[in-house]
Amino acid sequence: MTREPIISPTKADRLFWLGRYTERVYFNLHLLRRYYDKMIDGEAEDYEEYFENIGSAVQYPDKKFAILGYMYDKNNPNSILSGIERANDNAIVLREEITSESLAYVQMSLVKINNEASRQNSNITNLQSITDWLLAFWGSIEERVWDVRAKSLLKIGKTIEHIDMKFRFNYPYYKIKEAFDTLFDFAEMEPGLFDHDALEDLSCLLVESKYQPENPEYRSLVLSNIAKIVLI
Repeated sequence: MTREPIISPTKADRLFWLGRYTERVYFNLHLLRRYYDKMIDGEAEDYEEYFENIGSAVQYPDKKFAILGYMYDKNNPNSILSGIERANDNAIVLREEITSESLAYVQMSLVKINNEASRQNSNITNLQSITDWLLAFWGSIEERVWDVRAKSLLKIGKTIEHIDMKFRFNYPYYKIKEAFDTLFDFAEMEPGLFDHDALEDLSCLLVESKYQPENPEYRSLVLSNIAKIVLI
C-alpha cells in the first residue's frame, strides 16, 4: 500500500507562507505599477490610497521616501524586498520539496531586488523581471512538485493572500468569489488545515448582498477571519 509522504508541521508552515509571500510580492508589483504614475505626478491622496489599503504602520516623510520604502525597506513587512527575503528564507529550507529549479526563480528575484535597492531606483517598471520569474516559479511548481499535499499547502497560502490583497484594494465581488470558491475546494480536500468557524463566518460575509469592502466594521471582520482561517 502506498503511503502519503509525511510533511512536518514546520515544513507545512513554511510551504503555506512561501505561497503567501510569493503571491504578496507578485500582487504588490502589480499594484505599484498601477499606482506608479499617480505616485510620481499626482497629489498626496493619489498615492496614499495605496498606503492606506496595504495597511502598513510604517510612516515615511514624503512620497519619494514612501515609494522607495514600499519597494526596498527591509523594515516594512509589505515592501517588495521584505516579501522576497521572506519567500527566499522559506524556499531555501524547502529546496527538496519544491526542487532547486523552483528555488532558483525566487533567488534570481532576490538578486534583482537587491541590485535595484542598492541604486535606490524608484522606477517600478525595472522590476518586471521579478513578476516574470514569479510566474515561472509557479509554473515550475506545477511541473516539478509531485507531492500533492506540498502543492496544496503552497496553493492554499497563495489563494489566501490573493483574497486578502484583492479585498484590501476593493476589487469587485466576483473577483473575490472566484478565489473564495477555490479556497473552499481546498478545505474539502484538507479539512484538518482549516478553522471551520472562520470558514463559515467568511462564507456568510462574502456574499454579494453584504459585500462592502470600504465599510470599516465589515472590512475588519473579513480580514480577521482571513487571518485565522488556516490552522498552521
